[in-house]
Amino acid sequence: MKGLSRRLSPGESKLVAACFVGAVFGMFLSWSALDTLSWRTSVAQNDWTTQERWLVFTGTVVLGGLVFFMRKHFGHGGIVGLLRTGIAGLWVLFLAGVITGTLNMPLWGTTFGVIIIAGTIAKSPLVALSGVGALALVHWLCRPWQIERRSIFGYGEMEF
Repeated sequence: MKGLSRRLSPGESKLVAACFVGAVFGMFLSWSALDTLSWRTSVAQNDWTTQERWLVFTGTVVLGGLVFFMRKHFGHGGIVGLLRTGIAGLWVLFLAGVITGTLNMPLWGTTFGVIIIAGTIAKSPLVALSGVGALALVHWLCRPWQIERRSIFGYGEMEF
């Protein structure tokens, strides 16, 4: 029983924080997408339906999980690391649209989830800026994890 629990290393704890940042941005993006799709005057009303709650929940969990699964692409140094982070960020948004759309409305949502995310980002500069800020924060938080990983496994800066 003693060996089952261990403390996280500093890099691993920053990785968990990066996943949390991804989840918070996923919640904000889902809420904004709901506002884009909504016929109401405000999403801040208290009478949310179960489907609306499910959309925000799945967006939160999926984006946080995708940051974890794409973790090896974040936190690399140099221009190539920034480029790699940008491409991984676009992949995360694309996959978040596909997976969240599928979980909310199978078949139709798979197709339109990505379009809804793109429309939400294009409609609101605040969402676009917060996405860039969240991506920069995820990149910055994953840097210590990448450094730990290289020190343990001996990978160079440019190893893929």
